[in-house]
Amino acid sequence: MMLNKPPKTVQHLLAQGTLAELSQRSDKAEHLGALWQQAVSNELAAASRCIELRDGTLTVSVATAAWATRLRLTEQHIIKYFLQIPEVNVKQLEIRMDPSLFKR
Repeated sequence: MMLNKPPKTVQHLLAQGTLAELSQRSDKAEHLGALWQQAVSNELAAASRCIELRDGTLTVSVATAAWATRLRLTEQHIIKYFLQIPEVNVKQLEIRMDPSLFKR
């Protein structure tokens, strides 16, 4: 026997389960990316990407060793910036090189 239930809206589906979790993750990643853009110079922001924030470690990817060096030189400034934002707990950076992220 089939029950006649109204179809669920996209908003309803996004508000629960796996889709809700994916939506939340996407929102957090977008927010973190926006904060990253403010924390570093425009040049460095264009050459790097935030990958994740886990247990106080912000993982950032850069295309080359030169960009990794520049990022390390500004690491303390970046951490101080994030310390001013209570909802983001960044204690250290993990810098990874991944040229494939920046190929066009």
